[in-house]
Amino acid sequence: MTTVASAALDITRPALYRDPAALHERYALLRREAPVTWVEGSAYRPFWALTRYNDISEVSRQPEAFINAPRLTLIPQAVEEHLVAQGQGREKSVRTIIDMDEPDHRKYRNVTQSWFLGPGVAKFQSRVEAIAKRFVDKMASMDGRCDFARDIGLWVPLHVIMSILGLPEKDAPFILRSTQAMLAASDPELQRDAQQYGTAEFQQLFAYLGEVVERRRREPSDDLGSVIANGLVDGAAMGMLETLSYLLIASTAGHETTSSAIGGGLLALLEHPETQQRLRADPALWDLAADEVVRWVSPIRHFMRTAVADCQIGGVDIRAGQSVAMFYLSANRDEAAFEAPFEFRPDRSPNRHLGFGIGGHFCLGRLLALAEIRALFRELLARTRSIELDGPVEWVESHFVGGLKRLPLRYTMN
Repeated sequence: MTTVASAALDITRPALYRDPAALHERYALLRREAPVTWVEGSAYRPFWALTRYNDISEVSRQPEAFINAPRLTLIPQAVEEHLVAQGQGREKSVRTIIDMDEPDHRKYRNVTQSWFLGPGVAKFQSRVEAIAKRFVDKMASMDGRCDFARDIGLWVPLHVIMSILGLPEKDAPFILRSTQAMLAASDPELQRDAQQYGTAEFQQLFAYLGEVVERRRREPSDDLGSVIANGLVDGAAMGMLETLSYLLIASTAGHETTSSAIGGGLLALLEHPETQQRLRADPALWDLAADEVVRWVSPIRHFMRTAVADCQIGGVDIRAGQSVAMFYLSANRDEAAFEAPFEFRPDRSPNRHLGFGIGGHFCLGRLLALAEIRALFRELLARTRSIELDGPVEWVESHFVGGLKRLPLRYTMN
């Protein structure tokens, strides 16, 4: 058994995720020398770190052998113990479809699956494009300078998901603050209380969503919020915990991950000017390039599973009850899985990245996320002659959902 004991191999400290180049060096070293590694002595309860594409795919395709409960993400042990002592442990306070195992996962996923896998997204395509145009209009009014991460990237997916859920735009700042406090709780600038790890914002958002559910059940409409509020499982209405959790994951992860992809995708184009020019000249390339953005950025950095029985991963013995962390950001740069993984290739095909997961928990919002990426970048590149960095960029300190906090730009509109 290989154990991470050296700081040179540590991939758990959130601050490391502010330096992608250094982080990828550590990932590459682990893939070569210790791809299935026991991590202990950190701020987190011990776990196995998986950094190779094939090992992560193998675990993801075996939901009966590797379950989501009871440990979904890395949370500092001291925070876990504090929340449990207050009766606020995850298993008592939230139950989203990403928390669920079979057979419940499939039953609850079916509530919205048909909406997300075609008709729903197609119906809102024009709305996605209109929101993208609106924010490029905003850039045009800003005298050639903006912080793209703060001014544009955060807001486009947020307005899309709020429109789809039927939430009023005036509530967007509240949804954004709540999301950042929960999903980037390890970042000192975004967290509200290091000990609570976003719990207060979670409770406020649950109260807000409770009012949404009551309204949609009294007066249903054709939005996704009504689909969830009135969803049936086994012929009966979903429980309030499950309904609120469903709306929670739709209204938070539904925009935060896409905004991370958008910001990181634009930075990739700035770092690869020849690719930027190809995409300006041939907007149809975005049919493939949107997936390359997701592979490149990998907004979800990790999820965890727990082994049901003794088994092996990559030739390493795993004991029943031990947790494994699947580091997607490493898997999506795995040299054994991708040709030239450190090249941003807009026409990469096939592109079997793990940015949306794989197996039964494959991301429901994939088509919507890709539609948003394509719409915004096609609009942006069509209406600008040049885009350049205008200062240092800054990444969120997070090993869970990772994106840019600051992306200052200087640009010229057509």
